[in-house]
Amino acid sequence: MVRKENVVVPLIIAMCFLPADISIKIGTLDFYAVRVIALVGLLKIYACGDYVRIRLNTIDKYFIYYNLLGTIVYLLASQDKFGAFIFKSGVFVDSIIIYLVIRYSIYSKDSIRLIIRTFSVCVIVLLPFTIFEFYSANNLFSVLGRNAISIRDGEIRAAATFSHSILYGSFAAALVPILWADYKKSRSKVRLFSIFCCVFFVYASSSSGPIVALAAIICFLWFFKWKQYSSLLARFMLSVAIFIHVVRESPLWHFLYVRISVKGSSTGYHRYMLVDAAVKEFSNWWLFGYGDVGPQWHTKYWPHTWATFTDVTNHYLLEGVRGGFFTMLLFIILCYKVITTLVSYSKSETEIEDQWLWWGVAVMMMGHCVTFLSVAYFGQITMLLYLTIAIAAYAYDERWFSTSSNL
Repeated sequence: MVRKENVVVPLIIAMCFLPADISIKIGTLDFYAVRVIALVGLLKIYACGDYVRIRLNTIDKYFIYYNLLGTIVYLLASQDKFGAFIFKSGVFVDSIIIYLVIRYSIYSKDSIRLIIRTFSVCVIVLLPFTIFEFYSANNLFSVLGRNAISIRDGEIRAAATFSHSILYGSFAAALVPILWADYKKSRSKVRLFSIFCCVFFVYASSSSGPIVALAAIICFLWFFKWKQYSSLLARFMLSVAIFIHVVRESPLWHFLYVRISVKGSSTGYHRYMLVDAAVKEFSNWWLFGYGDVGPQWHTKYWPHTWATFTDVTNHYLLEGVRGGFFTMLLFIILCYKVITTLVSYSKSETEIEDQWLWWGVAVMMMGHCVTFLSVAYFGQITMLLYLTIAIAAYAYDERWFSTSSNL
């Protein structure tokens, strides 16, 4: 019989090597490969009979409430109720099933290290495919439906099985902290090589977002030795952000997207206009968002670009325009709770290897939060986000039980 912690391994392999939209279509129903794998995994876990040991904690509840509220508000605001119901039901079911499979598969630190080792092997296997795509402009995953190659200003933007190069680069950047954390325990050269692979994937994606995220992740990893002052650092960064916003003639988001430019060909100015439009149109979307219609800001604020839709390349705003301000707020609170839980657990551990493990996952979540500013998650990378949240939920349980046992 397959051990329960191994159930998540096929899901990770699918995350890395199967395009998110690959599916079997029966009538009007799409059976996506990842959905089928997750369902099989969930059935396997229930067959083990061990699922009763997990009780929903604060992080689990925030995750469920955020998804549920976003689904309800989207349905209320949509014009095509049936189409919206089909779409959001699929998204909600996928989110909950994938989260539960990962959540039930994690019941020890060894379970987490198994996940990290699996990612390490997967990124090494992805290396030759990415090298070939980056230097030949041909995607070997075209047999699975990945035919389009993105080229901007003469730069090939490798994406492998992902729908967009920025998602691929962001995925690779997010893996760096947990691979480094495991290296601090194992001192494995394989882990070091997998980190090199991830850095190359970020470079091959030719996108500024993953580069900025990777730079932020490296800074957060470097801050490990001063993690006891993490709260002070967070308050300092918030104070600096407020100061920049107040003293500059242009708002903070102009500084973030326009002044801080890694690549001259990046779409930072579009992201600035997007946030600026969201602030100006706040009264129109704060309660219910826009539902299936979506924001039409492109016709009002940048008609000169001849854009046919408003491309919401900001995950925080995507939650807002789809589910309203309160859905976005719940999502931000969830992210904050995940980070604070992992950082607190890292501080409380006595073994340096365990401190690094939790700090690595915390930095992975911080990397997600930085990436949210430049891209809206969809496809495989959402599974990596759910995995990060599920690990934090496990850490929440462990920290609560260890605190209770010491009372």
